[in-house]
Amino acid sequence: MSGGHRHLEKTLHGRRVRCLAWMAWLGAAIFYLYEYFVRVTPSVMEEDLRRAFGVSASTLGLASGLYYMVYGPLQIVVGPLYDRFGPRRLFTIAAVLLFFGCFLAALPQFGIAAFAVGRLIMGVGSAFAFIGTMYVASVWFPPSKWAYLSGLTTALGMLGAILGQGPVAAIIHRVGWKKTWLLEGILGIGIAFLILRAIPRSPSWELRRRRAHFDTGRHFFGQFLACLFAVARNPQTWLSGTVACALFMPLIVFADFWGIRYIELLTGVATAKASAINGMLYLGWLLGSPLFGGLSDRLRQRRIFLIGSCSCCLLATLTLLSFSHLSTWTTAALLFVLGVVSSPQVICFTVSMESNPHYASGAAIALVNTIVMLVGGIMQSAFGLILDFQFRFNLPDEGGYSIGNFRGALIILPIALFVGGLLSLLIEEPRKSC
Repeated sequence: MSGGHRHLEKTLHGRRVRCLAWMAWLGAAIFYLYEYFVRVTPSVMEEDLRRAFGVSASTLGLASGLYYMVYGPLQIVVGPLYDRFGPRRLFTIAAVLLFFGCFLAALPQFGIAAFAVGRLIMGVGSAFAFIGTMYVASVWFPPSKWAYLSGLTTALGMLGAILGQGPVAAIIHRVGWKKTWLLEGILGIGIAFLILRAIPRSPSWELRRRRAHFDTGRHFFGQFLACLFAVARNPQTWLSGTVACALFMPLIVFADFWGIRYIELLTGVATAKASAINGMLYLGWLLGSPLFGGLSDRLRQRRIFLIGSCSCCLLATLTLLSFSHLSTWTTAALLFVLGVVSSPQVICFTVSMESNPHYASGAAIALVNTIVMLVGGIMQSAFGLILDFQFRFNLPDEGGYSIGNFRGALIILPIALFVGGLLSLLIEEPRKSC
């Protein structure tokens, strides 16, 4: 354990510092909740957006996927920025960017281009959310709490996803999709003010850490490269990132965008009810993330949770793809189970933080999240391409995408989980000194 965290273990016995720590984490985590709320909104609008812009599934998937394609690479920059400058200013700038992104997405007169640029700007702002929240946790809490806080952070993100589906579907029904984007943007300005009030200035031990590792006369670009190289040359970073990506596929490909339409075809229900059923996957993550994160911290075990998670997810996704019709209750239960068993994904971030130097914690989280979001964005777009490819050669009678088209495209989920399961066997357990 580093000297700063030994000091932190003692200091956190003070009630005032504990309150500051939880306030700092909660302010950051609320931004992650908001970011996830904005992220999943297009999944409820998918059919409205295709009609409004007159585009195919692959075009809309590419436009929406720009969010992830910029979000992913930016993680490499954002992590070292937090290591160098701390969270308050960066979070505030990110919230303002989300406001502008939502505003652009609400301008249908400029066509799919405005929506695509808006999603890209949303991706830039959102890139600061999860890394920033975990960075705050690494500053204010000891390593023994990191996996639990990773799970708790993810749980709040899943709550944002749930709010961004069923409730947003009801709002769209009342005011339309354009005004819904505007309301979400205005909410971002409120979040910016909340962050300024909630997140305290960096504590003394964090300022000492920055001076020790960054105020050495090197240019910031050199500091950035030093952190990045330290993390990138560690095989555990790449292993944990790949496993995290595999376990995140059910969310980023299915629940975040294409799942609602698939549920409509699978169960025969309307969009509003399909949104609620889709939300069961997020509910599973909401409950499972802090549970498995806490258990992993208590048992000081990482690998066994990730192996079990990949195996159970593989079974759940194969079950989901084995039927052309299911009842609403069966589908909801299956998605809930899939959410629970994929939620140990949060442990991958702790693996990366534990296996890399503490001064590069931001970079460690960043590179893992880069892999997750960049590959996930590519897969979300690839899903639309596979869907369109099948549609051209297998035209359904109803004139739209069939359940068979969706099942054929969703085969990417079990493939990814099988690869993730094999790689999780190589994950190392945390060092005893942490």
